Amino acid sequence: MFKKIKKNLCIFVCRDSIMCYTKFKWALVLIPVFLASIIHAETANAALMSGNWSKLIEKRSCVIYTEAIDIGGLLVGGRGKIVFTWLDRGLMKTLDKNREVDESIINGLAYYYNKKPEIAKLIKSRDVFLLTYQAIKRWDFKIEEIVINGYRLTMDDILTPPFYRVLGEIAPFNERARLAEDEDELEDYELHVVVPSLPKSGKIKLSYGEDMVEWEIPKR
Repeated sequence: MFKKIKKNLCIFVCRDSIMCYTKFKWALVLIPVFLASIIHAETANAALMSGNWSKLIEKRSCVIYTEAIDIGGLLVGGRGKIVFTWLDRGLMKTLDKNREVDESIINGLAYYYNKKPEIAKLIKSRDVFLLTYQAIKRWDFKIEEIVINGYRLTMDDILTPPFYRVLGEIAPFNERARLAEDEDELEDYELHVVVPSLPKSGKIKLSYGEDMVEWEIPKR
């Protein structure tokens, strides 16, 4: 669907994305009203989640599009996308009763049960976050650029084993798709990290570089 918004601004809407044309260039546009469905789809495979899990994960997730430009409520362009999903200890009870959820959620919650001294020490009085991210343009992804509730992440806060970490320069999804044998098998990158335990309620700020989002902590 093609729609003219202003004299020099038009949008083209298709199933998977929204494109914006200004007098300067075409750019990827993401409308806030679509963010809830984007968060849900990117943080966990909906086909693997029960309805209860779906609601729990959606409430615990928020997204940042780095270096995007706000044009009248439209987020234009952007270099990368990060979905933050809070895996609080309260979800462990849900997992004990229902395991119909994406493996990345199960793996993240498993760190709370881990008895290895180095993991137990790292996890004490801290909360696990799942970071799900991909590049829209070529992106130098740095863990130190992420701040959650005033705490800046370091390499020491990463729980994911080194072999599975994807850091530094990341190719855009469309470049990866051209090289992949099966585009449908391409997945966003994931990291499990720890931060000091969040407050019981209230709003906190999450950021990557200069890009920030305010998110309200759900009831546990």
